[in-house]
Amino acid sequence: MAVQKGDGPNEMYAKVGGVVRWSGGTTVLKAGQSIEEDHPLVEERSDLFTYEGPGASIRGNEKPRVERATQAPGETRQVRIPQKRAPKKGASGDE
Repeated sequence: MAVQKGDGPNEMYAKVGGVVRWSGGTTVLKAGQSIEEDHPLVEERSDLFTYEGPGASIRGNEKPRVERATQAPGETRQVRIPQKRAPKKGASGDE
């Protein structure tokens, strides 16, 4: 759903992220960052902004991915056992 222009300033959102050089200096933008439509940067570089806001970053129907830390009854897990390294020759000072 797009925001309609009204009487007061509406929020616009950056389409891309990066460093923008413009007449007011240099500005760092993050994709989805909000800015008022009457800001001088928007007036000068309107191609970088949209009225369409970013989507929700957390959805209501998604279950969080959680790793089980305990073993279920009867479950076997693969365990990597590190091998011992042979001592280097001359490491003890005997030559």
